[in-house]
Amino acid sequence: MSQEAIENIYTIPFYPKLNKTAPYRRTPRAIRMLKEYIFKHTKADIIIISNELNEFIWSRGIQKPPRRIQVRAIVETIDEEKIATVELIHEKIEVSVRPELDGIAIPGELEEEDEEEEEEDDASVEEEIQEEPQAEPQEEPQEKVETAEKEKKEETEQEKS
Repeated sequence: MSQEAIENIYTIPFYPKLNKTAPYRRTPRAIRMLKEYIFKHTKADIIIISNELNEFIWSRGIQKPPRRIQVRAIVETIDEEKIATVELIHEKIEVSVRPELDGIAIPGELEEEDEEEEEEDDASVEEEIQEEPQAEPQEEPQEKVETAEKEKKEETEQEKS
């Protein structure tokens, strides 16, 4: 009774074939395509789709499944049977295409950093400007209330006399 586990990440495109499918059959077909893809690439006997992945595929309804999904397939061999468990990948996997360029500054990146610094400076100036006018309007309504009360008193005095 040996147990081996192999883990792979796959990106499964649905839409070249789903465009030719009737809209009310697209999500069920996407589930079948997912199972076929995993079977083809892992040669597993049994394929188990996690509830979370199933809900993600069905989240937009029967007519609009996602165009492609990125999944993690864990293939376990138990008693000469291959069982593939398919899960949705949450975190974005960063792939460095050219790791030898990691320390080198690219000219376009320098301009973007300068623009970001300018935006931060503009944001701090805007915050200071927004703080000052907020104090003034609070005083004005009190003055208006006082002047309105004075006018009412004057009107009542004139009516009495």
